[in-house]
Amino acid sequence: MNTTQDGPSVVVGTMRCSGSFNGLMVLGRDTDESRDFVEGAIAQGFRTFDTAPAYARGRAEEDLGAHLPGDASVWTKVGVDITTPLPTLDYSREGLVKSLQGSLKRLGRDHVEVAFVHNPEPTRVSDIGFAAFARHCSETGQADHIGVSVLLPEVSLPQIVGRLPAGSLVMCEADQLDPEDTSTIELLADYRLVIRSLFSGGSRLHAASPGRRAESIAARISEVHEIFAPEAVVIGPRDREQMHDYEPGPVWTSFPGRRPSPGGSHVAP
Repeated sequence: MNTTQDGPSVVVGTMRCSGSFNGLMVLGRDTDESRDFVEGAIAQGFRTFDTAPAYARGRAEEDLGAHLPGDASVWTKVGVDITTPLPTLDYSREGLVKSLQGSLKRLGRDHVEVAFVHNPEPTRVSDIGFAAFARHCSETGQADHIGVSVLLPEVSLPQIVGRLPAGSLVMCEADQLDPEDTSTIELLADYRLVIRSLFSGGSRLHAASPGRRAESIAARISEVHEIFAPEAVVIGPRDREQMHDYEPGPVWTSFPGRRPSPGGSHVAP
């Protein structure tokens, strides 16, 4: 992967901002808190948000769409059908298109910047119509780019390379990408890397004292940038209060990974 930026873009993840789905119902959703979360992130200069139909069974997309300004950028996921009694996987071209169109409706948008196939199992990669989906997105303008988010990249990537068009985005969790695994790193050479889950669910970050969290965030993103040179990183605060850990300040602006300014936090073509 090559990037012309001097550090990764910073994207706000929304997995935790609209409650959670336990397989039967959505729990813990508070629309006022969701609004505060989105508005707080915008106030702090962030302009790109990562979401998915699976997050609170579509409620995260609904809440995000209700409060984002028109100039903000959105990434979402495809391949999970949440219209069935229980969410089901559908990686066919038709399934990916249906998933994306459902997301656009919930978001209240006519397109997203990136549509990621959501954590496919390695055994299902052969089911994914990457090329056909990419053509659909290009022809309709419903997504600027496609990509795939993966768990266990050392297992998934060998199945994905050659199927996913070069230049697409690949999203991996920080702790699941081993810098010593050169074979896996080499598989990423033709793709644009996005790193998520910087703090293993937040436990490492919140072990630090409140006064040191901005420094911890800056150090972690700088570390990830030095090791992997990703195009973007996805942060995962749970609420507006935790967003304060990412408040712009001297620590953030002193390292090359700080890019949540308007127009600077999206993925460049």
